[in-house]
Amino acid sequence: MTTDIFDGPFELHTAGAVHALQIRVAASFWARFRGLMLAPPLAPDAGLLLLKCDSVHCAFMRQSIDVVYLDADGVVLKCVPHLKPWRASLSGAGRDAQGQRHARARHTLELAAGTIARLGIAAGDRAVHPALRRLPAPAARAIPVQAQRGAALVEFVVVGPLLTLIGLAMLQQSMMFFAKNQLNHATFMAARAGSLGHANLATVKKAYAAALVPLYGGGTNAAELAASLLKATEEVALADVEILNPTAESFADFGNNPELQQKYGTGSKRVIPNTGLGFKGTGVGGTSGQSIQDANLIKVRITHGYEPKIPIVSTVYLAYLRAGDPGTNPRYTALLAAKRIPVVTNVTLQMQSDAIEGSPVSTPGTGNNGNPSNPGDPPDTGTLPDCHGIGCNPPPDPVDPNTPCTGPNCPVCTGGG
Repeated sequence: MTTDIFDGPFELHTAGAVHALQIRVAASFWARFRGLMLAPPLAPDAGLLLLKCDSVHCAFMRQSIDVVYLDADGVVLKCVPHLKPWRASLSGAGRDAQGQRHARARHTLELAAGTIARLGIAAGDRAVHPALRRLPAPAARAIPVQAQRGAALVEFVVVGPLLTLIGLAMLQQSMMFFAKNQLNHATFMAARAGSLGHANLATVKKAYAAALVPLYGGGTNAAELAASLLKATEEVALADVEILNPTAESFADFGNNPELQQKYGTGSKRVIPNTGLGFKGTGVGGTSGQSIQDANLIKVRITHGYEPKIPIVSTVYLAYLRAGDPGTNPRYTALLAAKRIPVVTNVTLQMQSDAIEGSPVSTPGTGNNGNPSNPGDPPDTGTLPDCHGIGCNPPPDPVDPNTPCTGPNCPVCTGGG
């Protein structure tokens, strides 16, 4: 903290006692401007005396403070306890207990929060320090104090834009929060339509656009709703809508069903059956690494381009994302170029219809050098786990299985129970 330090003790004379405090003095413009911004919390007996300053702000401060306004002689005019960060205070604002408007202060004393109540500081008490006028100190030296003229305007010019930028960023963040909620819901509705619509990508996109109507204006009549749907459809055209499951390998393992192909008239397109899954085996396909139950899960991933609305903040945010873009995803890069913020949502649901092959992605199963199979149960090591806790049951006695084993040769414990 940059301050101007002056010789001499600081004493605060209250009705009950005289309190010695460790006070630093800010007399120059820059020392007053810096104040306690970004400084660590004050010690209980520490403070900062701002000379020729009749108002304070708590921008960029980490803690609340107590503010004591003094006149030219150090007499307490007004006390403001627990002034919170990002708040401001003016000495002449408000009225005292007698209904009189507070006098405008000459100096301001900033103390740790709670000091006013702890020391019983009240109007009429007096601060004694060589930096104040008419002191009883025998050899108070002359103190060059720069005038405060224009300081408030300079502080506003510096702090005002920062506060404005922070406020705009908070507004944009809140708008993105509600947009993300709507995108999550729309992706769920899209996956639901896909589960009922044979995993058809066009059906997924149509349901996604319909669910985004409220985000793009909504409406109270057919014309307004149609206009919002058109806008949502245009935005969906920029988005990347993918069906990650069933994969191409899923159809290779489980999609060869001539009867279903004939039923749906799909020609060479394969169909994964959805009926009777509970009665079918759980064998793992050699290409997909999935069981037929896994192949009947639809997973939808949508990378939507959200258009930020708040000026300045949107430019800064997009520039930040472009700087960090590795360029490995062309659709991500294209969304940034279109001044959109990529927002990714994923939804996985159980299929409610037979999946018909469209243009599925290829995600080969892992393990066994590209030939996945069921790994089976882990090998039996012949030892029981060391189990402790309320959910642990003692093992049965080898001779009498109806009684727990308590001898020294018993195994440690069996898990669960």
